[in-house]
Amino acid sequence: MRLWKKSMLVGAVVGFSFAMFKQEERHHVINQSKEALDQFKEIYHHPSRTIHQLRLRLDQASTSVEQFVNQLDQIEKKLSERADSESR
Repeated sequence: MRLWKKSMLVGAVVGFSFAMFKQEERHHVINQSKEALDQFKEIYHHPSRTIHQLRLRLDQASTSVEQFVNQLDQIEKKLSERADSESR
């Protein structure tokens, strides 16, 4: 492993260690880890449900992007019309 990678890893471990001195941080890390583990278990036990949810979210994102592009097209059209009318 290169020196900079080792240094970065050591820095991360030291930073994590110092953060764990605070009880509030420890509880936060433990709770987040438990939530992540629960999510992984859900994905493992119900992969088809997870894929279905992912497809729904991708469809929603696609629709949102399409709407955004349409709005940009409308803005571009109005700006173009405005520029044309001002140049006359």
